[in-house]
Amino acid sequence: MKIAQLKLLNFRGYEDVTIKFANDFNLIIGKNDIGKSTILEAMEIFFNNDVVKVDINDLNVFSENKTMSIQISFIPSNTTYTIDTIPTNIKNEYLLDQNGYLTIKKTWDCNNEKLSSLKTTIISNYPNNFTTPLVNLKITDLRKLLSEKYADVIDLDSINKNKSSEIRQAIYCATPHLTLEETEIDINKEDGKKIWTALQNDLPLFFLFQSDRENRDSDKEVQAPLKTITKTAIAELESELNQVKEKIINKAIQIGNETLDKLKEMSPEIANVLKPEMTNKAWDTLFSFSFSCDDGIPVNKRGSGVRRLILLNYFRAEAERKTSGNRNTIYAIEEPETSQHPEWQVKLFHALMDLPKNERTQVIVTTHSPSLASLCPINNIIFLFKKNGKINIQIEDNVDLTEVATTLGILPNIPVETSTNLKVILCLEGPTDVEFFDNICNNFGIDINSDPKIMSLSLGGGTLIYWVNKNYLRKLNLPEVHIYDRDVAKYAQAVEQVNSKPNCWAVQTQMLEIENYIHPSLYKEFYPIEDRFVNSTPDWKNSWSNKNIPEELSAFLKSEKEAGNQAIKNESASKIKEVFATQLSKKMKKELFEELNVYDEVNGWFEQIKKHL
Repeated sequence: MKIAQLKLLNFRGYEDVTIKFANDFNLIIGKNDIGKSTILEAMEIFFNNDVVKVDINDLNVFSENKTMSIQISFIPSNTTYTIDTIPTNIKNEYLLDQNGYLTIKKTWDCNNEKLSSLKTTIISNYPNNFTTPLVNLKITDLRKLLSEKYADVIDLDSINKNKSSEIRQAIYCATPHLTLEETEIDINKEDGKKIWTALQNDLPLFFLFQSDRENRDSDKEVQAPLKTITKTAIAELESELNQVKEKIINKAIQIGNETLDKLKEMSPEIANVLKPEMTNKAWDTLFSFSFSCDDGIPVNKRGSGVRRLILLNYFRAEAERKTSGNRNTIYAIEEPETSQHPEWQVKLFHALMDLPKNERTQVIVTTHSPSLASLCPINNIIFLFKKNGKINIQIEDNVDLTEVATTLGILPNIPVETSTNLKVILCLEGPTDVEFFDNICNNFGIDINSDPKIMSLSLGGGTLIYWVNKNYLRKLNLPEVHIYDRDVAKYAQAVEQVNSKPNCWAVQTQMLEIENYIHPSLYKEFYPIEDRFVNSTPDWKNSWSNKNIPEELSAFLKSEKEAGNQAIKNESASKIKEVFATQLSKKMKKELFEELNVYDEVNGWFEQIKKHL
């Protein structure tokens, strides 16, 4: 399951708000004290109530309604769960909402200036034909309803009346004109409780990493990722561990029963009132993971930057993990840039954006950094701002980029005193593309690095910085040369738009991506694979332009390692892009471009730059 949306009612600064999430990467931006952390902490309370615990002070102070709730809608990965050995389909039980989401609501009554016990309900699109939802009825009441109202339309002998789910399905099917409406179903009663127990085991694992640093030995910046490592490892082995647990429980109960049998021989009156019962702790309380330090300085005694660096590399490792557990994982990270060198900030952010390539992972990040925000596709941005004293939320195509730029304090990144020297601006998608062009330009009679008349910009295609800089570049009234990869179809529209402006030229690459322009003979400089990755037939170049090199090479390295080649290490696609751009591109020569049949194309790009110099 992944989160589709979050609804907060009377929770802190939010009176009534719904926030929709992308199912991969989400970036929450806004001014200080706007409510970014509140969103993450509400989810922590919903899932764990551990790192952040619910409190009476979480109630919105301006609300006349003293009821506070956190409601999360999930995209269901499963709809069928085993309840009392019977497969129960939550869709057929009408337990999904009108959008097809599994929506769970947790509510606290805050009257009398104290927090009441938690009430958990499912918000469902449920038939209003029944006074009480059928999942909340005891089996005796279901049998009574079946015999009194449906005996004339249902063959009662064909139904197993010992199975509540079978009785409910018969009633649903036999009820004419089912009318659905939004209903809150209490899941603390009867089969509702059993269904909730099954659903809880399928909900995603949620981990919150906060930006606040505590001056204690148990600093959460260290402890949170270490605990997460333990929980993640346990989640991947959960089925095996549960089998072990079941064997232990059964064995213990067997021994207990054998003990009672012996006790009955001596004192049956005592033995008859006893029964064996086994309790157990959560698996993650039985294991503890840490790092030992050879230099004698404990991890929790090191500087905050080093402690945060542990978190950074935990996520880098996660991004390259080959498998995950059976449950989805949601990582919520506050201000990952905290205490980090700018270089590490960018590396961490890219690692976080890579995590959702594992389809079982969802990431939610907050930041104040314009530079990091500029790396995120606009459809993954959640923008918070206040209007008329209330918090407003913009997402996807509704994000006002001008307002975002103002809120984050984005300033023109071209100094005025140097802009008068500029003759042409080279506009590329990302920082690796800038590195690539810097490294290959000397092959084409031009030096982008040292020529003050040329400036390279990483626009990010359709991302925030693209639009911010695009508005600004128009004011400079300078020629622009735009070069985008062919792998993103929507860039064609951007190319057309740029070409419609005077003194501007744009093109998409004939090959799929910039990485296709690195000759495969150079791969062995970094990866001990010789020529095995490349099709050795004479016509290998015919399919080369359409290969997704980073993804395919990453998969190839994995297969080689699994086949026993210990000299190879697994590399993510993003790491391969970095190696190609920063290292292999330096080794490209004219002859290698000609061998790939791309010299004329690449030379044409640089000719467009030269004519403005």
